[in-house]
Amino acid sequence: MKRKSLHFPIVFLYLLLFSSCEKKENKNEYEKFSTFNEKAGNFEQLYLFDSAYFYYNKAKLFTENHDDRYAYAQLKIALIQQNIGDYFGCEETITETLSTYKETTYLLHFYNLLAVSYHKQNNLQTALFYYKKAADLSNSPFEKAIIQNNIGLIYLEEKEFLKAYQLFNPLLKDTSLLQNPHEFARVQDNLGYTQFHLKNQKSIENLENAWLIRDSLNDYIGKIASAMHLAEYYQNVNQEKAKKYATEAFVVSRKADSPDDQLEALKWLTEFSNPLEAKHYYQKYINLNDSLNRVRNSAKNKFAGIKYDSTKATQEVIKYKNQKEILLVIIALIIAIAFLLYKLYRAKNKRKLQQSTYQTETRISKKIHDELANDVFNTMTFAQTQNLENKNTKDLLLDNLELIYHRTRDISKENSEIRTDANFGPDLYRLLDNYSNPSMSVIRKLSKEMNWQKVSSEKKIALFRVVQELLINTKKHSKATLVVIDFNEQNKQLIVTFTDNGIGLQNTQNRKSGLQNAENRIRAIKGTLIFDPSYQKGCKAIINIPM
Repeated sequence: MKRKSLHFPIVFLYLLLFSSCEKKENKNEYEKFSTFNEKAGNFEQLYLFDSAYFYYNKAKLFTENHDDRYAYAQLKIALIQQNIGDYFGCEETITETLSTYKETTYLLHFYNLLAVSYHKQNNLQTALFYYKKAADLSNSPFEKAIIQNNIGLIYLEEKEFLKAYQLFNPLLKDTSLLQNPHEFARVQDNLGYTQFHLKNQKSIENLENAWLIRDSLNDYIGKIASAMHLAEYYQNVNQEKAKKYATEAFVVSRKADSPDDQLEALKWLTEFSNPLEAKHYYQKYINLNDSLNRVRNSAKNKFAGIKYDSTKATQEVIKYKNQKEILLVIIALIIAIAFLLYKLYRAKNKRKLQQSTYQTETRISKKIHDELANDVFNTMTFAQTQNLENKNTKDLLLDNLELIYHRTRDISKENSEIRTDANFGPDLYRLLDNYSNPSMSVIRKLSKEMNWQKVSSEKKIALFRVVQELLINTKKHSKATLVVIDFNEQNKQLIVTFTDNGIGLQNTQNRKSGLQNAENRIRAIKGTLIFDPSYQKGCKAIINIPM
């Protein structure tokens, strides 16, 4: 079931005496404003939002569109729009106000209300952004507690229960909240619900205490939230209690004229009831859900008919909408261009991969043909034409077969999977040792122990293959008797120096062409492979790889 979340509506907590913060003004206008504002507040406490909305708009007529009284009326109007589910209207009212409001008294409350509106629309990151903007403007411990609670609800919505708990738990000891039972109960309920998800045994104590406080205060909105949470808690523990709280949530949500909460309560009742009752509740749910949009549209139209018609404000709203549309078009173009570039990049990489695969297959095929095919053919011919009863002939055949086996194994090793975990270093050094034989010595030098964990897997594979290709190339073409490979780490660069005492690159075209693949591999990982042309005693290659 969807979690019932309650935010701190900060504006409820700031029913200030405007006489203390206003400049000198026409007494008659101030009295009219105060009269309409008081009427609106009385209707709001009775949850008669349409009448409250009407009188706040009447009160707004006796203000300037940049002062605190105007901002207060607009804030209350936006809150009513939010309560009836008109989140876009709430956002529009706040944006309209901020375009002309020059003071800072209610700026924090506008940001908080805007954050709540985005939260209700499940735009959690934008909500978090505005909560933080409100927190930056907060000076009192009470305001900070309010915003901390609301940020906790973001984490609760994202199912990051531990983060939510770390925000809610300290608030129970906040002295500023202890003096306000409405808000203390709100925090305690949020904490209990979070503990329920963390399977903390203290959850039920906090949930039930919050329920008792809200019941004693006759706080409709709070009682709905508590009842929903308790119904969910008892869902798998005590079906009778779960149904009791779901019923309570439904009854109170009808008193508060909250159709969304009625729908949520009916879902619970459908689940907890016997088949006959469940059918009844389900039918009520269908009927209510069908009429909800009509009711909301009717309410929006009714509110629109009594809304103060400000030409300048309307122009600002239109300008804001146009800016949003232009921004959406720009974002769409950026996304389209980014997608196109991404496709081109993938296509380019795919071609490179296909080319590399083809080159690898060709190299393996050539190696099998050059090094194995002739030997296999000669061995088959030998077996067919010689007397295998003769011991010497038989031993020679076995020696030839063993030689073919070792060559096959070497080809397999050269093209097998490369381990990039803790085995990489030993595997690389073993590769060097395997190429050392009586006719060619391979020596490795290490200025210090290499930390291969700092090198990415992609770079390890490229280095392994390049060193392997250098060794193969040297063995086939250089006529070298000594190879020295020096590994060094310097200025966040892995430097590998490969030298041999062979005939050098200048004296064989085959050797040059055979190293093209090695150069491509190093270039692909943003490294360099440089052959020193001034080295006269054989071949010298320097590999540079950023770590």
